[in-house]
Amino acid sequence: MKCKISLLLIITTSYFSQAQKNIEYIYPKVAFNQAITSNILDNTGTSKIKGQALLKGKPVSYFMKVSLFPLTDYFENYLDLQKEFGLKGKKRASISPEALSYRIITKVNGTNGTFEFVNLKPGKYYVEGYLNVVKEKKSATYEGQDTYTFEGSLISGPPIFKEFTYNKVNGYYISGFAEIKNEGEVATIIIKN
Repeated sequence: MKCKISLLLIITTSYFSQAQKNIEYIYPKVAFNQAITSNILDNTGTSKIKGQALLKGKPVSYFMKVSLFPLTDYFENYLDLQKEFGLKGKKRASISPEALSYRIITKVNGTNGTFEFVNLKPGKYYVEGYLNVVKEKKSATYEGQDTYTFEGSLISGPPIFKEFTYNKVNGYYISGFAEIKNEGEVATIIIKN
């Protein structure tokens, strides 16, 4: 009987652990237009986007890459899918590798969380960043207990614990929208979680 229960437990655990790993990526139904996207990002504009990244209301002081995407029909469809499916779960919105390659990347500077995109044309843009915050935690595991014999009696000593440290990683997704209406304009944006 124990053998049957153990086998059933192993099969069930195996099935559910596999089910959790299968993620279905949902792509936009609108076709990606390389020509339009390339024209928007051709580096001939005179406008800028200046921004600040905030995490839990405070400026990001960690190294973080920030990506800028032109808000085309393809990307708007992706954002709609992202609202529908979210960033976690078995179904997730995604964009094609080709569409992902059409972006501008910068990084957060200094301790006040600022960043800047230059040489942009008028239009609407989506700005996003992913940030992993690593915190060191401490814990202990029970290793056993000392025992002594004294005149034929067994005496237990204090429990023995072994301390160790580990890293806890929290991932944060921050984003926002910016619009440049005229050539030479400096638009501002705050991206936050």
